[in-house]
Amino acid sequence: METVTILGAGIAGLAVSYYTGHDRCVIYEADSHYGGHVYSEEWDGIVWDDGPHVSYTKNEYIQELFAELVDGEFEEVEADVVNYYQGHWIDHPAQSNLYQIPEPLRSACLKSFLESRVAEPEAQAPPANYQEWLYRAFGKVFADTFPAAYTRKYWTTEPANLGTDWIGRRVFYPKVEDVTGGFRGPLGRSTYWVNRWRYPSRGGFYTYTHKLAERARIRYGKKLVYVHFGERLLGFEDGTRATYERLVSTIPLPEFIACAADAPDDVREAASLLRATRLLLVRVAAQHPSVRKEPWLYVYDEDKLSTRVSIQENFSPHNAPAGMTGMSVEVCGSAFKPLPTDHDAVARQVVRELIEMGLLEGWDAVQGVSVRYCPWGQVIYDHNRKPALDRIKEYLDELGVLRAGRYSQWGYLMTHDCVLRGRKVAEHLRDRKVEIPEFEIAE
Repeated sequence: METVTILGAGIAGLAVSYYTGHDRCVIYEADSHYGGHVYSEEWDGIVWDDGPHVSYTKNEYIQELFAELVDGEFEEVEADVVNYYQGHWIDHPAQSNLYQIPEPLRSACLKSFLESRVAEPEAQAPPANYQEWLYRAFGKVFADTFPAAYTRKYWTTEPANLGTDWIGRRVFYPKVEDVTGGFRGPLGRSTYWVNRWRYPSRGGFYTYTHKLAERARIRYGKKLVYVHFGERLLGFEDGTRATYERLVSTIPLPEFIACAADAPDDVREAASLLRATRLLLVRVAAQHPSVRKEPWLYVYDEDKLSTRVSIQENFSPHNAPAGMTGMSVEVCGSAFKPLPTDHDAVARQVVRELIEMGLLEGWDAVQGVSVRYCPWGQVIYDHNRKPALDRIKEYLDELGVLRAGRYSQWGYLMTHDCVLRGRKVAEHLRDRKVEIPEFEIAE
């Protein structure tokens, strides 16, 4: 079998090497460590992930694999998420818990929802964009107040600018009886599509990658700056070069294509149209226990920078010393909505917001604050994405270049999806007759 060259040592790249055989692969990684977006680090005695990471899949193979990767030392808890809206805490998903929304907004949400359900879905044309989908799913009042507002914060663009092919089960389309029942009071059951999740007991989500990386041949500090597909040549920022026989890329498509000296102009143009969010992670260590029990929460208020808040010790009690809390707050930006440039000002504002929401007892409780920049967050499913991705895929398929992972496949993929993709790529490398579906999503 030919030597396999893998670009990127995130969990997708590690999975390709793991299933192919580390002795048959070499991985080039721009950073000084493996793990990519699932990297965790310790600071102020607290373990921090790059945003909330949990394993919620019901896929038995992945459950067994991930348990083995951490020697069976993981937390397994019921899924628990909450929403914040103008001083009110609303259980997730909010559309099933209208009773926690203040009046008169509560009644207006219900009235608008019932009006939206007069027409039968099968009698309507498919929604042209996410905004239309939201109006049909929830009614205009709830949609504009909650998911549309959150879309502008998290996806950094208007709902009308997004398609609907990313939704799946991720945004709960409620039944009439769930909304009307949740208007009167608690349903007594969760309608959240995730039931339970797992998380390593120690070391953060990063711990899932350690055994995958054992004996992997990783070359660190190798940021790709040049690729010539015709010559099968790679060039790196440190001045070194390498040739390849079989190439698997897990690095972001826009970066990969920008490095391609012999890519056609239309492929370059397609790559330039792809959009993703970027993040500022404001990490606040405080000298008091966590106020909320949920691992993360969503903030709907558009006047706040805070978009999603992760409470590290609520993923695992070993993530923070006893009596302390670590809150990682996501501030989102993109080409549609640039991130603030004054990180100190962002940190101060986020701390004020945490105090206002009651998550932080006060400035005196703060032990430390840091801001981490993450250049890649979520792939944005705008209307340019699909035609651009189709053209790039066609081009790379002709070259025999394989792709694995969220940013290389340019999709809303979870950790388990990336691992399964790595296994499928390895099967294809061993036997070219094995076909690789573009997106194989495991619930």
